[in-house]
Amino acid sequence: MMRFLVIFFVLQMVATPAGGDGSKQGRVGNDLYRQERYAEAADAYRAGLAAAEGRPTGAVRTGLFNNLGAALYRQGDFEHAAQAFTAATGTASDDADFARAAYNAGNNAVRQEDLKAAVEWYRKALLARPDDEDAKFNYEFARRRMDQQQQQNQDQRQQNQDRQQPQNQDQRQQNQDRQQDQQSEDQQQQQQQQQQQQQPTNPDELSPEEAERILQALENEEEQLLRQVQKMKARPRRVEKDW
Repeated sequence: MMRFLVIFFVLQMVATPAGGDGSKQGRVGNDLYRQERYAEAADAYRAGLAAAEGRPTGAVRTGLFNNLGAALYRQGDFEHAAQAFTAATGTASDDADFARAAYNAGNNAVRQEDLKAAVEWYRKALLARPDDEDAKFNYEFARRRMDQQQQQNQDQRQQNQDRQQPQNQDQRQQNQDRQQDQQSEDQQQQQQQQQQQQQPTNPDELSPEEAERILQALENEEEQLLRQVQKMKARPRRVEKDW
């Protein structure tokens, strides 16, 4: 299992007047931290940093940042804890302080599920302090876990591609079938049009308009003949004997 975050409370107590380096607030914060009053401890560490604002580096300032990160970590505020641990590595004046902050930053990155960052922080901690057994263990743990995740992600991508490939093939086949059906329908329409254009016209076949005109002419002629018959006088017909 992952070894738990190792918290370092040691602050270098430099003999400076009136605690102007923030060490006094740091000691208050450490007492609160031991009582698991992490929010109050964080406020004390912030007060110490404000008091030591004119000191960009130094063991006390590095310790305040590191312990502030630890207090935030205990509260579950991993994002701001990461910022505090990073600041601690930036103000560290020796390898021991740097390794301590880098190790804690690695543990915090694991809680953020950022294994790549965790491996990098543990690596930096080991470069500064090669004999740190906790850093060695956690570095190997995070590296192997990262490799496993990468392999799982790769397998998942491959499975998604394998599932997607038949779907893409089916879609392409359907598109091809629709295109072929459309082409066949277009060809049939073209053939029908060509047959209609090539078919000879029957001279005996009348169009509806022509048939209507002829019928009208016949009706007019019959009416004219009837009038002429009505004007004729009746004449007796000779009856021939049939015996």
